[in-house]
Amino acid sequence: MGVRLSGGIGPLRVSVPVLGAAGGFFGVCLFAFKLIGWLLWWELVLGWYALLGCYWLLRVVYWEAPRAAWRWWQRRQAATAGAL
Repeated sequence: MGVRLSGGIGPLRVSVPVLGAAGGFFGVCLFAFKLIGWLLWWELVLGWYALLGCYWLLRVVYWEAPRAAWRWWQRRQAATAGAL
């Protein structure tokens, strides 16, 4: 971005940084804060997926599988009792 200056020595251009005062060290700090925010966001998202996955794994192991095994055992007992 530039500003045209007209004067007695001819056309000049003065460069103006796009970020203004946020350039240089402050630009690096701004980038670091944005990066930390991005990493924290993905940690939150992936953490929730991990919690959900652990929930379903524990539910299958400690709830669904024993119930399925118990139902199978009851059907087996009923079938063997009916066969006698």
